[in-house]
Amino acid sequence: MRIDPGAAIALYAKPGDPRAPALVAELSAWLTARGYRPLPDATDRDRLALAVVLGGDGTMLHAARRLAPRDVPVLAVHLGTLGFLTETALDRLYTVLETILGGGGVHERRLMLRVRLERNRQVLEEFDALNEAVAGKSGLARLQPMDLEIGGQPVGRYRADGILVATPTGSTAYSFSAGGPVVHPAVEALLVTPICPHALSQRPLVVPADAEIVITVAPGADAAQLTVDGQQGRDLVPGDRIICTRGPHTLTLALAAPATFYHSLHQKLGWGR
Repeated sequence: MRIDPGAAIALYAKPGDPRAPALVAELSAWLTARGYRPLPDATDRDRLALAVVLGGDGTMLHAARRLAPRDVPVLAVHLGTLGFLTETALDRLYTVLETILGGGGVHERRLMLRVRLERNRQVLEEFDALNEAVAGKSGLARLQPMDLEIGGQPVGRYRADGILVATPTGSTAYSFSAGGPVVHPAVEALLVTPICPHALSQRPLVVPADAEIVITVAPGADAAQLTVDGQQGRDLVPGDRIICTRGPHTLTLALAAPATFYHSLHQKLGWGR
């Protein structure tokens, strides 16, 4: 769909990147000259037609939590080191942006995760995640005993550094490093990956996207922590329940052409080399 002049376009840049201020100023001038309203300091009240994220995967994860509930398409521009989520190279920014503003390109939706932390039957906090949630040990703690339940059925007690629940998008992030499978982002599924489990029989699982996954911190656990997308967290105590479900929102990526997922595996993860 074409984005007409006059529309507001949010600009998010990687904090601390020395290139960011000049890039945001240049992009703002480019958009203004074409009749658009660039908003480098967009608020949750602004009505946005598009968001341009300049950064790496961390910047993208932060922006995703803010923009997904508002159903704002995101053009992700690579400034980081790996950039698996940021498909557009900086030298193609304006070419791709012209395509999207003119109504070309494609929109690709990514499943997100809703994470609820319960203690003593009370909800302490809820989080949204694009990549993953991790219930794991913190500091110098020993292997953590954690009970896993999927779809109302007990799976078993794990003794591991932690248990990770990921989306298909997150399958190429922490879950991948922990030995989980790579899942195409179009697949409707969630991943459960134990982190360094003590038992060799406890392997990663791929479950339906609508399954409810419950991790309970078992009695005798040491210092543990919940971490969401590597950016938000909460200390855990025995008895805490981390309930992971398919999120109510999806993230919409704005792309000049359909994403080349397998090419990204080869180029960014060294797949098949």
